[in-house]
This record gives sequence, C-alpha cells and structure tokens, in this order.
Amino acid sequence: MNASEKIIKAKVQLILVQPFFASLAQRMQFLPDTTQSTATTNGKYIKYNPAYIEQLTLEELKGMIAHEVMHTAMLHHTRRGHRDKVKWNHACDYAINPLLIDAGFQLPKGYLTNAIYRNMSAEQVYNLLPVPEEQMDASGNNNGGTGDVEDTLLTGTTMQETESEVKQALVQSAMIAKRQGKLPAFVQRLIEDLLRPRIAWQEVLSRFLSETNRNDYTWKKPSPRHIHCDLYLPALEALETGKVILLVDTSGSINRTLLNQFAAEAQDIATTFNLSLQIIYVDTIVQGVQEIEPDTPIQLNPYGGGGTDFRPGFTYIEENDLQPKVAVYLTDGECRRFPSEPEYPVLWAQFGKATFIPPFGETIQIT
Repeated sequence: MNASEKIIKAKVQLILVQPFFASLAQRMQFLPDTTQSTATTNGKYIKYNPAYIEQLTLEELKGMIAHEVMHTAMLHHTRRGHRDKVKWNHACDYAINPLLIDAGFQLPKGYLTNAIYRNMSAEQVYNLLPVPEEQMDASGNNNGGTGDVEDTLLTGTTMQETESEVKQALVQSAMIAKRQGKLPAFVQRLIEDLLRPRIAWQEVLSRFLSETNRNDYTWKKPSPRHIHCDLYLPALEALETGKVILLVDTSGSINRTLLNQFAAEAQDIATTFNLSLQIIYVDTIVQGVQEIEPDTPIQLNPYGGGGTDFRPGFTYIEENDLQPKVAVYLTDGECRRFPSEPEYPVLWAQFGKATFIPPFGETIQIT
C-alpha cells in the first residue's frame, strides 16, 4: 500500500471513529512533497513525505492527520507573528498533543509532550520554552516528529477571511460529530472560545456608552479657527447628552448579585459621562421604573419574577416618548419575542448559556 492509498484508508477510518477530524481533513488537500521530513500544513493543504507516511502504522497515521488538522483548528497557521518558526512549531505541538492523546489518538514516535504545558495556549508555551536546540521530544530526541505548521500565505484574501473560513469549518465539522455523539469535550470548548472570545464585558459596555457622548462636526456654524482665512469649515460641537435606559429582565432566572454588579458598572460609566439612567424592570410586562441621576448611589428595586418578553420595555419607551440616547438590555436571552428595531442603539448584555442572536443591536456576554 503506497502513501496515498494509506492516507485514504486512514481518512475513511477516521470518519467512523473521529468524524470531527475526518470532516476537517476532507476539506484539505494532501500533497506529496519529498522536501518534508514528516508533514506540514498551512490550513489549506497537508504536505507529506511519502516515505515517512509509509513507515507509520495506520493508527499513527490517523494521529498524524489529526495533529495537522488541529494546527488548523487552533489557527496556528495565522498566529505566529514575529516569533521564531521552529520554537513556534514546538509550542504548538506541546499545546495540542495532550488533547489528541486524551481523545484516544496514537501519535507517531517522537511527539512532543510535557505535563507542565497542559492546558496552555501555544503563546503561553512559547514564552516558557528554551531555545529550539534544547527541545526534547517524548522519546528524548531533539525535535518532534509528528508534523509542522506553516504560516498561511495570503493571495487575494485577508487574515480575517482566512480565520472566518476555519471557524465556519469548525462549526460544521462539530455539528457532524455531535449528531453522532462523537464530539470530544475539548473541541466543544475550543469552538466556544473561538466563537465567543473572552472580552471583558465592562470594557464593551464602557465603549458603547462613551460613544453615545462623543463630539461631532456641524455645518450650522463655521469654525472660528479658519474663518479669517476665508475657509468655511465645520465646527466641532458636543452632542446633547441624552438619557441611558437600562432595561432589566426580571424573570425568575435573574441573579441579584449579577444585577447589582452590572448596575454598579453602568452607574460608574454614567457618572463619568454625566448621563442620567432610567431603569425599566420588565418580565412579560413593565413591572416598574426607576430614575437614577449621576453621582446618586443605585438602590435597585427589581420587580417581576415571571416569564420574559422583550417587547413591553421598548413599547413603554415609545409610548412615553423617552427618546433615549442608548438602551442597554440585561437578560438571560431565553426569549424569542422581539420588537421592531428602534431608532436608538441597543446593547444586549446577556448572561447564561442560552443561544442568543437578537435581530438588532450589539451583544456582549457576561460571565
């Protein structure tokens, strides 16, 4: 059996036992390349040395394919930056090999592993590694023999588009494996991390609210700095400070500690930008309203405890002609009843694990 036939057989077996890795492998080209010592990938293809493939057992070959696929899944081909290439390859191997072993793969002899690097990202491992010449593999030999990762060479596509394609492939492959009950737990966590980056929600809230108080240019009056030169340019004008409305989902799943934490953050930002807050408590109807002025400590008085409906709060805003500068909706996201999109910006601050994709506005995840 030559190398090409052996790879086909390994991929067929992966379909039966590891469909996530098989699905990703099916999207990639396998190209023979005698200049490679083992194998390498750039996210588009896997180049391999036929002689190396032929000396592997079928189980080791499946492990090697999964190894190369994981480099792509972890976006190692887009993350190296200015780091040393050899050292980066080693760091990536240390990051993924324990995961593959836990998933039941048998890796080729000479794979890199070390318990102290378990559960670390490639970047974290890289910062702890000695110089490449001092690297030792699992067999005590210099340099790992599982396979390498190359940087993606972009031709007419951006890095963002490249990463987006990988994420889409990950989700589709994970769905295939999940339907068969064969999705490794670490893959589920990987997808969650890739699709929902851990960005501090306080930072997003601060940016969102601060943008509502930004300055802008107006043509209503010329800039006095340039009029003496007969240049009629727009003048910088501060926009009128408006009210921030905090819509609070007071259904039975609301955690009061979280509510107070969120309100404290909102109050601090509102004070910084001199913004008044109006808090509207909503479950399936508007249960209560609170007015909060800058520099006034928030004493939350939530009402409700029933189900959830997003429409009543927005209806209340419209019927009372509140004209908010911005509305922030704190919710667990377990509702599908939305109003029409309002004219003012909306930030959905979601906690919990429900899948939540509102038809308008920006969403942040609170953890």
